[in-house]
Amino acid sequence: MNMLIKSILMILIVVLISGCVYSGETDQQRLNDYWVNNYPDQIPSYTPQSTPIPEPYGNLLIDNISRDLSGFYDRGWQDLYESGEFDCSRMTTYMWDYIRNKYRIAPEIVLAPNREHAWLALRVVDVGDTDRYLQWTGKGVKYYYIEATAPQVVKYEKDFYMGTPPVRYESSADFYTTKTYVADDPVDANTIAGSWFNEFRLTKPDIDKLNSFKKG
Repeated sequence: MNMLIKSILMILIVVLISGCVYSGETDQQRLNDYWVNNYPDQIPSYTPQSTPIPEPYGNLLIDNISRDLSGFYDRGWQDLYESGEFDCSRMTTYMWDYIRNKYRIAPEIVLAPNREHAWLALRVVDVGDTDRYLQWTGKGVKYYYIEATAPQVVKYEKDFYMGTPPVRYESSADFYTTKTYVADDPVDANTIAGSWFNEFRLTKPDIDKLNSFKKG
């Protein structure tokens, strides 16, 4: 796919994706209170990406994962998104299991109430250190971020849009650099999120949708 067309499609998909936290001022305040009272927060810092991602990719594990995610994108994974159903929580849950089993590494689940969104984090030490992708450092640990809704290893993009209605951020780095709460697995994510995020588990309709996607 032409890279310019792919970039435009990525922006359009991101613009259409809604937040994954249940809306409402009262609910949001309760969510914030729950996290503040029960879990320490952190705002990871990011390392600028200085080298354009080459074609073809490099040979690090993170490059293999990036190439794999591009395959999901090209097959239309992002079209499976359904607000309040198969959304960022459940898509992240699937990708957590997929990466863990295929690549034998331990992804972490990132919850960001200020962004009403969730995504994955991979430790740089587990998948290879390169500046081809953005890195974040939280509590002394370096991570790459994986966006599960429009699958990719997060890289630097200017004029980044997310949410409904779409909110413009100066860059993808600006969007993902926010207060986060990190869970080891979907069970831990559900515990942290309480009842305010859509559950980090797959339902029967989700599994049917995934089976159809795999056959396609």
